[in-house]
Amino acid sequence: MSDASPLFGIPEIDRPVSTALPPGWFAVLTGGSASGAPLLAKQFAHAGVGHLPVLFYTTYERSIDVQTAFEDFGWDPSSIQIVNLADEYYQRVLVRGLEVATAREKGLTLEQLRREPPAGGVGSAFSLTSRMLSDLAAIDTPFRLVLDSVDFFFEVLSPNEVTTVARQIRYRCQTIGGQAMLAVHSRAHDARVLGALEDLADIVVDIRAVPKGRRYEHGLQIEKVRNRPDLQRIFRAVVSEQGWQVDDGPPP
Repeated sequence: MSDASPLFGIPEIDRPVSTALPPGWFAVLTGGSASGAPLLAKQFAHAGVGHLPVLFYTTYERSIDVQTAFEDFGWDPSSIQIVNLADEYYQRVLVRGLEVATAREKGLTLEQLRREPPAGGVGSAFSLTSRMLSDLAAIDTPFRLVLDSVDFFFEVLSPNEVTTVARQIRYRCQTIGGQAMLAVHSRAHDARVLGALEDLADIVVDIRAVPKGRRYEHGLQIEKVRNRPDLQRIFRAVVSEQGWQVDDGPPP
Protein backbone atom coordinates (compact mmCIF):
# COMPACT_ATOMS: atom_id res chain seq x y z
CA MET A 1 0.00 0.00 0.00
CA SER A 2 1.35 3.44 -0.86
CA ASP A 3 1.20 6.49 1.38
CA ALA A 4 -1.14 8.07 -1.20
CA SER A 5 -3.87 5.61 -0.25
CA PRO A 6 -4.18 5.55 3.56
CA LEU A 7 -5.78 2.74 5.47
CA PHE A 8 -8.10 4.68 7.79
CA GLY A 9 -6.73 8.21 7.78
CA ILE A 10 -5.29 7.48 11.24
CA PRO A 11 -1.56 8.30 11.02
CA GLU A 12 -0.55 6.16 14.02
CA ILE A 13 -1.94 3.12 12.19
CA ASP A 14 -1.47 4.04 8.54
CA ARG A 15 2.25 4.86 8.71
CA PRO A 16 3.57 1.56 10.09
CA VAL A 17 1.08 -0.69 8.32
CA SER A 18 1.49 0.97 4.89
CA THR A 19 4.89 -0.61 4.32
CA ALA A 20 3.77 -4.10 5.34
CA LEU A 21 0.81 -4.73 3.03
CA PRO A 22 1.17 -6.00 -0.55
CA PRO A 23 -0.20 -3.93 -3.48
CA GLY A 24 -3.49 -5.85 -3.34
CA TRP A 25 -4.79 -6.88 0.06
CA PHE A 26 -7.80 -8.17 1.94
CA ALA A 27 -8.89 -7.05 5.43
CA VAL A 28 -11.39 -8.25 8.01
CA LEU A 29 -12.95 -5.83 10.51
CA THR A 30 -14.66 -7.28 13.57
CA GLY A 31 -16.71 -5.47 16.17
CA GLY A 32 -20.00 -5.93 17.99
CA SER A 33 -23.10 -3.79 17.58
CA ALA A 34 -21.98 -1.28 20.23
CA SER A 35 -18.37 -1.06 19.08
CA GLY A 36 -18.61 1.61 16.39
CA ALA A 37 -17.30 -0.74 13.71
CA PRO A 38 -19.78 0.60 11.08
CA LEU A 39 -18.19 4.05 11.41
CA LEU A 40 -14.72 2.58 11.00
CA ALA A 41 -15.89 0.77 7.84
CA LYS A 42 -17.11 4.08 6.40
CA GLN A 43 -13.88 5.80 7.42
CA PHE A 44 -11.94 3.09 5.58
CA ALA A 45 -14.05 3.71 2.47
CA HIS A 46 -13.59 7.47 2.68
CA ALA A 47 -9.82 7.13 3.01
CA GLY A 48 -9.69 5.66 -0.48
CA VAL A 49 -11.55 8.55 -2.14
CA GLY A 50 -9.36 10.47 -4.55
CA HIS A 51 -6.97 7.56 -4.94
CA LEU A 52 -9.17 4.67 -6.06
CA PRO A 53 -12.71 3.84 -7.18
CA VAL A 54 -14.60 3.05 -3.96
CA LEU A 55 -17.53 0.62 -3.64
CA PHE A 56 -19.47 0.48 -0.38
CA TYR A 57 -21.92 -2.41 0.01
CA THR A 58 -24.39 -2.09 2.87
CA THR A 59 -26.56 -4.98 3.98
CA TYR A 60 -28.52 -3.49 6.88
CA GLU A 61 -28.68 0.32 6.63
CA ARG A 62 -30.80 2.43 4.32
CA SER A 63 -28.75 4.05 1.59
CA ILE A 64 -29.80 7.51 2.79
CA ASP A 65 -28.57 6.67 6.31
CA VAL A 66 -25.20 5.61 4.92
CA GLN A 67 -24.93 8.88 2.99
CA THR A 68 -25.92 10.90 6.06
CA ALA A 69 -23.30 9.14 8.18
CA PHE A 70 -20.62 10.10 5.67
CA GLU A 71 -21.81 13.70 5.61
CA ASP A 72 -21.87 13.95 9.41
CA PHE A 73 -18.08 13.65 9.40
CA GLY A 74 -17.52 15.88 6.39
CA TRP A 75 -16.96 12.96 4.00
CA ASP A 76 -18.42 13.36 0.51
CA PRO A 77 -20.53 10.28 -0.35
CA SER A 78 -20.91 11.35 -3.99
CA SER A 79 -17.47 9.92 -4.75
CA ILE A 80 -18.44 6.50 -3.35
CA GLN A 81 -20.60 3.95 -5.13
CA ILE A 82 -23.09 2.90 -2.44
CA VAL A 83 -24.92 -0.35 -3.15
CA ASN A 84 -27.72 -1.58 -0.87
CA LEU A 85 -27.60 -5.36 -1.19
CA ALA A 86 -30.34 -5.89 1.39
CA ASP A 87 -32.79 -3.75 -0.60
CA GLU A 88 -31.91 -5.55 -3.82
CA TYR A 89 -32.33 -8.93 -2.16
CA TYR A 90 -35.69 -7.90 -0.78
CA GLN A 91 -36.96 -6.66 -4.12
CA ARG A 92 -35.53 -9.47 -6.22
CA VAL A 93 -36.16 -12.44 -3.93
CA LEU A 94 -38.42 -11.79 -0.97
CA VAL A 95 -41.02 -9.67 -2.76
CA ARG A 96 -41.26 -12.24 -5.53
CA GLY A 97 -41.66 -14.96 -2.92
CA LEU A 98 -44.58 -13.03 -1.42
CA GLU A 99 -46.11 -12.66 -4.88
CA VAL A 100 -45.85 -16.40 -5.46
CA ALA A 101 -47.40 -17.19 -2.07
CA THR A 102 -50.25 -14.75 -2.70
CA ALA A 103 -50.85 -16.15 -6.17
CA ARG A 104 -51.03 -19.69 -4.83
CA GLU A 105 -53.59 -18.56 -2.27
CA LYS A 106 -55.66 -17.40 -5.23
CA GLY A 107 -55.46 -20.84 -6.80
CA LEU A 108 -52.92 -20.27 -9.57
CA THR A 109 -50.95 -23.33 -10.65
CA LEU A 110 -47.16 -23.56 -10.86
CA GLU A 111 -47.36 -23.43 -14.67
CA GLN A 112 -49.43 -20.25 -14.51
CA LEU A 113 -46.90 -18.71 -12.13
CA ARG A 114 -44.11 -19.49 -14.56
CA ARG A 115 -46.00 -17.79 -17.37
CA GLU A 116 -46.95 -14.80 -15.24
CA PRO A 117 -44.23 -12.13 -15.36
CA PRO A 118 -43.20 -10.75 -11.97
CA ALA A 119 -44.20 -7.23 -10.98
CA GLY A 120 -42.03 -4.61 -12.63
CA GLY A 121 -40.48 -7.21 -14.90
CA VAL A 122 -38.05 -8.39 -12.20
CA GLY A 123 -37.33 -12.09 -11.89
CA SER A 124 -36.67 -14.00 -8.70
CA ALA A 125 -33.28 -15.32 -9.84
CA PHE A 126 -30.79 -13.25 -7.90
CA SER A 127 -27.39 -13.99 -6.44
CA LEU A 128 -25.76 -11.77 -3.86
CA THR A 129 -22.35 -13.06 -4.84
CA SER A 130 -22.87 -12.61 -8.58
CA ARG A 131 -24.22 -9.09 -8.01
CA MET A 132 -21.09 -8.00 -6.18
CA LEU A 133 -18.54 -9.95 -8.20
CA SER A 134 -19.95 -8.66 -11.48
CA ASP A 135 -19.16 -5.14 -10.25
CA LEU A 136 -15.59 -6.21 -9.51
CA ALA A 137 -15.24 -7.89 -12.87
CA ALA A 138 -16.07 -4.58 -14.55
CA ILE A 139 -13.15 -2.85 -12.79
CA ASP A 140 -9.73 -3.26 -14.37
CA THR A 141 -7.86 -0.81 -12.14
CA PRO A 142 -7.02 -0.86 -8.41
CA PHE A 143 -10.10 -0.30 -6.25
CA ARG A 144 -11.32 -0.13 -2.67
CA LEU A 145 -14.30 -2.20 -1.53
CA VAL A 146 -16.21 -2.39 1.74
CA LEU A 147 -18.82 -5.03 2.60
CA ASP A 148 -20.67 -3.86 5.70
CA SER A 149 -21.49 -6.38 6.80
CA VAL A 150 -20.92 -10.01 5.88
CA ASP A 151 -23.42 -11.05 8.60
CA PHE A 152 -26.23 -10.81 6.04
CA PHE A 153 -24.38 -13.27 3.80
CA PHE A 154 -24.31 -15.76 6.67
CA GLU A 155 -28.12 -15.51 6.81
CA VAL A 156 -28.73 -16.37 3.16
CA LEU A 157 -25.66 -18.43 2.16
CA SER A 158 -23.99 -21.53 3.54
CA PRO A 159 -20.73 -21.05 5.47
CA ASN A 160 -18.74 -22.56 2.59
CA GLU A 161 -20.34 -20.12 0.16
CA VAL A 162 -19.37 -17.20 2.40
CA THR A 163 -15.72 -18.23 2.47
CA THR A 164 -15.83 -18.77 -1.30
CA VAL A 165 -17.04 -15.18 -1.77
CA ALA A 166 -14.19 -13.96 0.43
CA ARG A 167 -11.68 -15.97 -1.58
CA GLN A 168 -13.00 -14.52 -4.85
CA ILE A 169 -12.76 -10.96 -3.53
CA ARG A 170 -9.24 -11.63 -2.24
CA TYR A 171 -8.16 -13.08 -5.57
CA ARG A 172 -9.47 -10.02 -7.40
CA CYS A 173 -7.57 -7.78 -4.99
CA GLN A 174 -4.37 -9.69 -5.60
CA THR A 175 -4.88 -9.69 -9.36
CA ILE A 176 -5.40 -5.97 -9.95
CA GLY A 177 -4.25 -4.34 -6.72
CA GLY A 178 -7.57 -3.95 -4.95
CA GLN A 179 -8.12 -3.19 -1.27
CA ALA A 180 -11.13 -4.87 0.31
CA MET A 181 -12.59 -4.95 3.80
CA LEU A 182 -15.26 -7.34 5.08
CA ALA A 183 -16.93 -6.21 8.30
CA VAL A 184 -18.30 -8.78 10.75
CA HIS A 185 -20.54 -7.41 13.49
CA SER A 186 -21.67 -10.61 15.21
CA ARG A 187 -19.63 -13.07 17.23
CA ALA A 188 -22.46 -15.61 17.00
CA HIS A 189 -21.18 -17.09 13.73
CA ASP A 190 -19.37 -20.40 13.51
CA ALA A 191 -15.90 -19.86 14.96
CA ARG A 192 -14.44 -22.10 12.25
CA VAL A 193 -15.83 -19.89 9.49
CA LEU A 194 -14.75 -16.66 11.20
CA GLY A 195 -11.31 -18.17 11.64
CA ALA A 196 -11.20 -19.01 7.92
CA LEU A 197 -12.02 -15.39 7.03
CA GLU A 198 -9.30 -14.11 9.35
CA ASP A 199 -6.82 -16.62 7.93
CA LEU A 200 -7.51 -15.24 4.44
CA ALA A 201 -7.00 -11.67 5.60
CA ASP A 202 -3.77 -9.74 5.23
CA ILE A 203 -4.88 -7.51 8.10
CA VAL A 204 -7.43 -8.07 10.88
CA VAL A 205 -8.77 -5.11 12.87
CA ASP A 206 -11.02 -5.40 15.89
CA ILE A 207 -12.82 -2.57 17.64
CA ARG A 208 -14.66 -3.04 20.90
CA ALA A 209 -16.46 -1.06 23.56
CA VAL A 210 -15.79 -1.59 27.27
CA PRO A 211 -18.24 -0.10 29.82
CA LYS A 212 -16.61 2.30 32.28
CA GLY A 213 -19.14 3.68 34.74
CA ARG A 214 -21.84 5.41 32.71
CA ARG A 215 -19.77 5.55 29.53
CA TYR A 216 -17.98 3.25 27.14
CA GLU A 217 -14.30 3.32 26.33
CA HIS A 218 -13.19 1.96 22.99
CA GLY A 219 -10.18 -0.04 21.99
CA LEU A 220 -8.89 -0.53 18.45
CA GLN A 221 -6.75 -3.59 17.97
CA ILE A 222 -4.53 -4.47 15.02
CA GLU A 223 -4.77 -8.20 15.58
CA LYS A 224 -2.89 -9.32 12.48
CA VAL A 225 -0.66 -7.93 9.77
CA ARG A 226 0.49 -10.76 7.54
CA ASN A 227 4.15 -11.67 8.17
CA ARG A 228 4.53 -8.74 10.59
CA PRO A 229 3.48 -9.77 14.09
CA ASP A 230 5.60 -6.89 15.38
CA LEU A 231 2.92 -4.51 14.08
CA GLN A 232 0.15 -5.89 16.29
CA ARG A 233 -1.07 -3.12 18.56
CA ILE A 234 -3.86 -2.18 20.97
CA PHE A 235 -4.89 1.48 20.94
CA ARG A 236 -7.32 3.55 22.95
CA ALA A 237 -9.76 4.91 20.35
CA VAL A 238 -11.93 8.04 20.44
CA VAL A 239 -14.33 9.61 17.95
CA SER A 240 -13.42 13.13 16.77
CA GLU A 241 -14.89 15.36 14.09
CA GLN A 242 -12.75 13.43 11.62
CA GLY A 243 -14.01 10.03 12.73
CA TRP A 244 -12.09 7.42 14.71
CA GLN A 245 -8.69 8.48 16.04
CA VAL A 246 -6.31 6.88 18.51
CA ASP A 247 -4.49 8.53 21.38
CA ASP A 248 -1.64 7.75 23.73
CA GLY A 249 -3.84 6.78 26.66
CA PRO A 250 -3.83 3.22 28.01
CA PRO A 251 -6.19 0.89 26.12
CA PRO A 252 -9.40 -0.08 27.93
